[in-house]
Amino acid sequence: MPEFLGPDFKLLNGTIAIAVTTLAFLLYYLITSSIQLKNRLEQKFSQEDVSIRKIMLHRLSGALLYGLIPLLVILFVFRMPVNNFGLNTDNLAKSIIWWIPAALLVVVINNYAARNENNLAQYPQIRVKQWNSGLISLSAISWITYLAGYEFMFRGFLLFSCLESFGYWPAIIINISLYSLIHLPKGTRETIGSIFLGFILSYLTIELGSFWFALFIHITLALSNEWFSIAFHPEMVRVKKRETR
Repeated sequence: MPEFLGPDFKLLNGTIAIAVTTLAFLLYYLITSSIQLKNRLEQKFSQEDVSIRKIMLHRLSGALLYGLIPLLVILFVFRMPVNNFGLNTDNLAKSIIWWIPAALLVVVINNYAARNENNLAQYPQIRVKQWNSGLISLSAISWITYLAGYEFMFRGFLLFSCLESFGYWPAIIINISLYSLIHLPKGTRETIGSIFLGFILSYLTIELGSFWFALFIHITLALSNEWFSIAFHPEMVRVKKRETR
């Protein structure tokens, strides 16, 4: 009989974080891919209103699942302060200084990338023809809320838990692996891109000791892509007031 070692409790937090992250995404995927939910919305609202309400629901669900579940685990299972998981202001000024040139680069790249037909087929996620300032603001707020929970889970809860349990490079590799896998439903291009982005964000998060840079650059990426996609989409226009049907 081979001799099995007893459990190593040093690895417990990282193992729990991997399981919780996987579970949170599975719940999110089940909600956002629900045919029953889609059918109920389509029975009550017009096609464009369905698109708005569906995406708002998706982002709110993501914010709650990705933000609240890890927070509860940290507070009541790990019994540790959230500061240990990247939610601190120790290097906030440095994160902002690094974010500014990176954000400018992202905006320049998105100015060209957003024109691509494959990008316009997916973005903006809300598929309406008329965009007024209220809808643009609502979408931006929902993006920021969603990404705050998203980055807290991946570059906060998961990354720092794995860093403590498994060490520097294993934590980064685990983060990239899960981060890229959840992008599979979005296609090959985004999945491959998430590998490189996941490495950069994980590395800088560990170096800075917080996930603020990752959050700021992810918000910049999402919002600039959405705004350029609206501007370049041949079937979408900016209006002062949307016509309701």
